[in-house]
Amino acid sequence: MLEQETASGLCLFIFIRKCCKPDGSGMEIAMVDAKKIEFEFKKYMDIYKADPELGHLMQQMTFQELFNEKFMKENSKFASMDDMLFKSDFGLTNPLEIEKVNQDKWNAFIAKNTECENWHQFGKLAMIEWMKTVIDLWAQLKEKRAKDAKNAKKAEKKAQKEKE
Repeated sequence: MLEQETASGLCLFIFIRKCCKPDGSGMEIAMVDAKKIEFEFKKYMDIYKADPELGHLMQQMTFQELFNEKFMKENSKFASMDDMLFKSDFGLTNPLEIEKVNQDKWNAFIAKNTECENWHQFGKLAMIEWMKTVIDLWAQLKEKRAKDAKNAKKAEKKAQKEKE
């Protein structure tokens, strides 16, 4: 299983560069900057630690949400986590089994098939992306709630005036 900080929030802001290989054989995934990953991860973790509601949402996060198809397609050579596990040839059927395989070999597989150097970094990247998405959705929800409350007050005042 991922380390506590990893399981708590791994989506990462990253500048990803995908381009055709010189031989034209497909996509080449550029490696991410580990320092950028650490900086972004810490920045978003601080936000989540400061907001109990966001922290609660993080505790509810699943592997499926973290390593969703959009993330996997954008940050690896795979269409999904299931696809990655199947094609890894480690005999894995779910992400919880990753800790049971040889970590040096697993990290080499991750380095070859993602823009990350190892599983831990790939997890942080996923957490950063997840945290950013949730923060955006959370902000939209708060804005909607504020707007709804304002409209409810207006409707209440209007109803009061009509009674008078």
